[in-house]
Amino acid sequence: MKKKEAIKGEGIGYREAIEELEKLVVKIEDPSTNIEEIAPLVKRSMELTEICRRELGRYKEEIDKLQTN
Repeated sequence: MKKKEAIKGEGIGYREAIEELEKLVVKIEDPSTNIEEIAPLVKRSMELTEICRRELGRYKEEIDKLQTN
């Protein structure tokens, strides 16, 4: 399985990924969150971070192209 296919929520954009990440951080930092819940939350956070990283890279390439023209 390709890394791209392994990421749940692949179709979401940067803004949606950031919003979900913010909610996950709040939940992870909440003292009432059970320890058993943290690993899946961290895994999802990593997936969302990858989506953001890819989107930022794509936009950086577009900006670099504009600057060279």
